[in-house]
Amino acid sequence: MEGNGIGTSSTDELLARKDDDDNVQALFDHLHNAGELAAGFESRSVVTARTAGLLHDEGKAARAFQSYLLYGDKRRGEVIHAWQGAFTINDQLVDSPAGGMTQEMLELAIANHHGCLPDCISFEGDSPFFDKMSEDNKAKERYHYQEVLGHVPSLDLNIQGNFAQSIAESGELLRLMGSCASRLHSQRQARSSMDFYMGLYEKYIYSRLVDADRLDAAHFESRQPYTPNTPDWAELIRRLEAHLGELDTSKSINRIRSRISEDCLKSSERATGIYRLGVPTGGGKTLASLRFALHHAEKTGKKHVIYVIPYLSITSQTVDVFREFLDLQNDDSEVLLEHYSSVMKDDEQQEQRRRLAAERWDNPIIVTTMVQFLETVMSARASKLRKFHNMSDSVIIFDEIQALPTKTINLFNEIVNFLSNILDSTILLCSATQPLLECTERENLLLSDSPDLIGRSNDYAEQLRRTNIIASSETVTIDELASIIFDKAQENGNCLAIVNLRSEARKLYEKISGLNATLDENKRFAMVHLSTSMCGRHRKDRLRELRMSLERNRPVICLSTQLIEAGVDVSFSCVVRAMAGLDSILQAAGRCNRNGESKEPKNVYVYPIADEQGLDRLRDIKLGKTITQQLVHAYPDADLMSETMITEYYRFYLDRQKGEMMDCKMSTGETAYELLSTNWSRRKEYEYRKKQKYTHVFAQAFKTVSDDFHVIAKETTDVVVQYGKAMELIDQLDKGDLATQIRTLRQLQDYSVSLFDNEFKTLNESGRISIVNEEFGIRVLNKENYSPEYGVVLNADMPLLAM
Repeated sequence: MEGNGIGTSSTDELLARKDDDDNVQALFDHLHNAGELAAGFESRSVVTARTAGLLHDEGKAARAFQSYLLYGDKRRGEVIHAWQGAFTINDQLVDSPAGGMTQEMLELAIANHHGCLPDCISFEGDSPFFDKMSEDNKAKERYHYQEVLGHVPSLDLNIQGNFAQSIAESGELLRLMGSCASRLHSQRQARSSMDFYMGLYEKYIYSRLVDADRLDAAHFESRQPYTPNTPDWAELIRRLEAHLGELDTSKSINRIRSRISEDCLKSSERATGIYRLGVPTGGGKTLASLRFALHHAEKTGKKHVIYVIPYLSITSQTVDVFREFLDLQNDDSEVLLEHYSSVMKDDEQQEQRRRLAAERWDNPIIVTTMVQFLETVMSARASKLRKFHNMSDSVIIFDEIQALPTKTINLFNEIVNFLSNILDSTILLCSATQPLLECTERENLLLSDSPDLIGRSNDYAEQLRRTNIIASSETVTIDELASIIFDKAQENGNCLAIVNLRSEARKLYEKISGLNATLDENKRFAMVHLSTSMCGRHRKDRLRELRMSLERNRPVICLSTQLIEAGVDVSFSCVVRAMAGLDSILQAAGRCNRNGESKEPKNVYVYPIADEQGLDRLRDIKLGKTITQQLVHAYPDADLMSETMITEYYRFYLDRQKGEMMDCKMSTGETAYELLSTNWSRRKEYEYRKKQKYTHVFAQAFKTVSDDFHVIAKETTDVVVQYGKAMELIDQLDKGDLATQIRTLRQLQDYSVSLFDNEFKTLNESGRISIVNEEFGIRVLNKENYSPEYGVVLNADMPLLAM
């Protein structure tokens, strides 16, 4: 055998795997490789992770598995080989809470490392996973457990010694988690948070095991040793500082941005914790937060900087800034990973590296979306959780945190508490309008002492003030609003109008286009429509045209849903906003006079639209609109941009979100928060059915939440629209190998639109949607149902519904 465990088989050697060329890896080597990889990823829970790695494939020692490997006499997956390691852990004697926790945690991770973590208690009140740890089950022939135990001495697994050290690590962890939970306002909440942390710790150890197992398998196949992707923070800092030094500071606004950046640099000296960065819109938050992150990572020994963005529409913009200021234009994913759906590489080897990086998050800098972040942590699947352990020892920046979906707030708070207080990551919550996440009914966000990187006594907001908000208390019709927008555009040379519903954007576009047609041809405005009725590529093209018109001072009117609000770098002379939540209004104001083109503040006009029935299905937007209207009535002379009014708005907003509204309701009627913490309802069901107390440490319903959790409700169906090169890509699906087809499918995501169920039904039943590729289930919308102006249309009388 060679040092990497690759060789040819002998009759008395236990094997872990064999490739198509009959090269084999010894089971001893695979178990020890996986153990050392899992142990070496991070410096905490080293022995616990090593123990999971050493035992995860113990069952491969059975003759049945060896025969399958050498002779192929069984189907893949038919020979059970994961449960035996869990049985071995279950056989160890425990006499302490830390021992019981360690035992169950390792059992769950080892037995399920090929699939997903299970529900510890089922909906019916059973405990099917732990029931399988019975002696009767271990004795079943399909496990060959006694035979496997006979091979354990030759595998040198040091089971008792490693298990004892793992218990000691768990004891330290329990004390740390208890210390965090004790900071919460009630004993009941402390118990819930403690149990939530326990579930996340299970996922953390599981993540290390899955990553180690798959890495060792991959390196057996590639014949290449594993080398971690070590960040060179000093070099990245050098590049960033060089570019920052070249910025023009002759303008007042750039001098203010420079001061904000310097404040963030000073704050990078702070200890690991959970912080906030409140920077007024246009204050250079992206570069300031990156500067903080790189310097803080170097000073505190962090391994990754993870930048989480709320909307897919602004990820490319942020990545372009990072690449420019860090000289990464030619980076082939070794430093910066873009992990969101529409990213791909043309080169096959680069694309394979990108896919592996996306599974692992081993790059120094990762840019991703809030959807990807939350759906990773809430998942129970091995493929999704593989990257979770690489969120430890990181700087994690959440941009535009006010866009966090309300239903996920309590989940998010527990996740960042765990990442910071247990896994030593620094969390930075960025927003021009900081939501009061710590003021929920659970009060479960553990902010650091003096959490604001920039003290609230600064005058940046006033210095960066480039707009005034003029809010009307009188409702207007769509026709009236169209006339207002057109008049404001004529007064100011351009205008951005943002509404709450896609149907409103389309109607305004049609009516203002009619008004525009009455002007002399040389005085007409360029008209731009933006909404999620358009595919991603269509929106990008329109945004490019829009920016070009603004840069050249051409007259332009843009009608958009709120997708343009957060982070899209455009600057209009006038903005009109349909009444909405104050946070949305302030984000809209950030698209007006953004770079201080006018020394005098420009006006942002806010009007309530009458009869917005489509808001009934958009509860958060409707509630935000209602609260802002109440504030306008109660404080008619107040400055809506003041910190006092922003705080008042969030207090009212969170006060209306009582009970389970921030715990994320599941289709079972339970909440994700309860299912991933103490899980009282299923505990009680278990006790009712079994007539005995539930005595296991873990009660989390990992799989139920994983299967049912979606940041964006799955009430939609994706269809490809006939825009740009969409049909050309569909033609390519019938050509090339699987890797080429996968790249093509990813590209098609940029030419897809999500239709609500009723929209899909209307179009499908009228024969407007066809399946053009049975193998991949690709649906295409008829060409006549996709407008170059505003995207998908049902028919002349049935505009699309809400955003």
